[in-house]
Amino acid sequence: MKHDSASTQEGTQNSPATQILTFLQTLLAADPHPLPFKRKRGHPVTLSHDHLWLAMLTAILRGFTGFASVWRLITWGGVGSFPIVEMTRDGVRKRLLHASLDSLHDLLARVSQALLPWTSPFQDFTLAPFATTILALDQSTLDAVQRKCQDVCEEAKDSPILLVGKLAALFDLRRQQWVRLLLRDDVFANEKLFVEELFGGIQAGTLILADLGYFSFPWFDWLGDQGCWWISRFRDKTSYTTEHIFFHRGTTIDALIWLGAYRADRCKHLVRLIQFEHGGLCYRYLTNVCDPSLLSMSEVARLYARRWDIELAFKALKGDLGIHLWWSSHPKLVLQQLFCALILAQILHALHLRVAFEVGVDLFDVSLPVLVTLLALAPARLMGEGLLPLLVRKGREQGLIRPSRRYQAVVPALLEVYIPAPPTLAWTRKPRYGRCKCKARSHRPCFQPRFFSFFLI
Repeated sequence: MKHDSASTQEGTQNSPATQILTFLQTLLAADPHPLPFKRKRGHPVTLSHDHLWLAMLTAILRGFTGFASVWRLITWGGVGSFPIVEMTRDGVRKRLLHASLDSLHDLLARVSQALLPWTSPFQDFTLAPFATTILALDQSTLDAVQRKCQDVCEEAKDSPILLVGKLAALFDLRRQQWVRLLLRDDVFANEKLFVEELFGGIQAGTLILADLGYFSFPWFDWLGDQGCWWISRFRDKTSYTTEHIFFHRGTTIDALIWLGAYRADRCKHLVRLIQFEHGGLCYRYLTNVCDPSLLSMSEVARLYARRWDIELAFKALKGDLGIHLWWSSHPKLVLQQLFCALILAQILHALHLRVAFEVGVDLFDVSLPVLVTLLALAPARLMGEGLLPLLVRKGREQGLIRPSRRYQAVVPALLEVYIPAPPTLAWTRKPRYGRCKCKARSHRPCFQPRFFSFFLI
């Protein structure tokens, strides 16, 4: 037996969490290319990495709120097929502090890779079929840790040192999976700073749905030069000149424009402005998909409404998977909790997508918070029935499947024919971006972050 492995135990097949753990252990398969085993000196490790991480995943899924629960799972309740281990609470904590973050990073990568064949066949290609992938871009500030460690015990409650950082992310709308996640230690930095780093490995033809915080002439041009499509809301007071009008009736406009009406600040690529009113509100969008036959006005509104998917994914990560409350203030333990929450998030989003497909309902008719609750309370005996069939069969009865109250974009019906763009229209011009740079906000305090920036995915 390897020094970092644990023997299995019999008689745990009817435990309340068996089906959940079996589901997790199936996805968290062993590395197909393990390193050659070399016997180490000393006593074999009592608590393996797999045992430790599965205990943390189980604790997060069940809504536990501390590492004491992890210790009790390992020493009292048992975790899946692993044996109950006799260890002190301090011993489990030391094992966590000595465990390498590389193993969790690798585990997250393996789970994301394993879910590819599990989610790819169920993508919704009615969303912008011309795009290779549809990604929502946003960031979210992580909550502060408690003042428990010696280096922060004297800090004020609102000290920025207590903040873990920001998650800058790309979320795949079709597969409902996190694609890129960057933990940024500087919580005061502008979101546009280093945003290009997120796009490493993103292929041409990808459609980006960007939050208004990323509105920038240089960034729009950079995306266009990379061969990516994008949709953004229109920022008020942005100057522009109209080059061609596809359609104009009242307040409803579909036109090609140049961003930047003045010589000091002007965009390189011609873009499309879409404007309409509904319910007394005026909606205005920008996109570099300049062909209305490729992407209609109603499809633009529908797509941008789906940008809210990433907001709900952040909400699930913080609320349903508990990272609004950090179990420790030690940086390494915080990152371990974050990694485990992300691993569970990938699995839950994949299961969410599969349930919606199997039932034949809209994705948002399946409640993600209820799904988390049902997984945590999975029955002990399923009589040979798998977890997915059980969720499909009893989903409506348990409130998992219910009508969604999500906002639906409503666009005025356009009966008139669009006026095509003239063939002599210029699509690019010499850009000028003024002297604006993405700097940290002027009111930022001087502090040394306790965490560091790195890619989680």
